[in-house]
Amino acid sequence: MWASEISKETLTDEIIDSLLFDGLDDDGTEADCIITLGSKKAVVYRVPVAAEAFFSGRSEKIMLCGGKIRDFPNGRMTEAESMYQKAVGMGIPKESIIVEKRSQNTIENILCSLFELQRSMRLNRVKSVLLVTAAYHMRRSINTARYLFSAHISVYPSPADDTATKRNSWMSTAVGTERVIAEALNIAECVNNGVFPDFEI
Repeated sequence: MWASEISKETLTDEIIDSLLFDGLDDDGTEADCIITLGSKKAVVYRVPVAAEAFFSGRSEKIMLCGGKIRDFPNGRMTEAESMYQKAVGMGIPKESIIVEKRSQNTIENILCSLFELQRSMRLNRVKSVLLVTAAYHMRRSINTARYLFSAHISVYPSPADDTATKRNSWMSTAVGTERVIAEALNIAECVNNGVFPDFEI
């Protein structure tokens, strides 16, 4: 089955598992930068994963992406600014952090991160990045990045679990089921709109 053929009627648990999770484990690869995509709960689930990779010596730079303004416990600010406060609070040096606070969605996360990579590190010097986002969101994110990034930049996954969409338990709650189905349909829409190429599941 091809991703472009996905519909609500054709989705099964097995297709969802293969589509969203298969082959996207973190293999421990080192990278020039850890790119962390924003969300309302990124400080809870994604920043700690990025911080662990940083403190493990897998990269000297960490980028925090997200321009959506939200109400957080620490005030009203962009996702990236909230993530920045969390990262600094975890001990990541300010000089190691790149903040991208203009993007409004996944595609813009990727495009705006390219601009920040150029401004901070020079794109021609960047050979690899580690991409951190929710596990169920990784396929769409990494396919977008691999399609839009320059061919010389390798993109590696570093998925972060949240409570509702873990690979082995998303089907046990209505929230988890709703989220993964919506994500699967979003991937099909991206393929059919030419955001990234079709692929076989």
